[in-house]
Amino acid sequence: MKQQASEQTRPWYKEPIMWLVVGVPLVTVCWGMVMLTLALSSKDSLVSDSYYKDGMSYTENTEIDHKAGRLQVRANLVISDHEARLNLQGYFDEEPNMLLLRLIHPTLQDRDADVLLQRIADGLYVGAAEVDLPSRRHIWLQSPDQGWRVRATENLSDGQVITLIAK
Repeated sequence: MKQQASEQTRPWYKEPIMWLVVGVPLVTVCWGMVMLTLALSSKDSLVSDSYYKDGMSYTENTEIDHKAGRLQVRANLVISDHEARLNLQGYFDEEPNMLLLRLIHPTLQDRDADVLLQRIADGLYVGAAEVDLPSRRHIWLQSPDQGWRVRATENLSDGQVITLIAK
């Protein structure tokens, strides 16, 4: 007696297991090409070009933070309508005429903003602040003339009062 073939053989492209065997490596190769393209075409903004200089100047930078602590610097900052207003308090021999407010983005250097604050009254400073709100920023308030700095990290929003206190 002859056995009859009860099954018809199907072409390879109609077999589900074949798509699994071929599909997974194919998707992996395509995704690898996408990742390679992104890696080669984008800039790594998290790495500082001057990492050695930054590391060597770390001890120097802590001295200006300690000076702000000795002066008991305290500031209230409000950013609204592209304007930064700052009320400064502390034990100064003479209040600085200008302050530098650095709004540093945690990851993207091109989104950092430096604001020059001019004194308009005793303890009151104003400057133009072009920054996207709301956003999370490292905030550095420093007096280049007197050599002190106050730092904080906050979520900025329009009209919010941020208190900076020297540590």
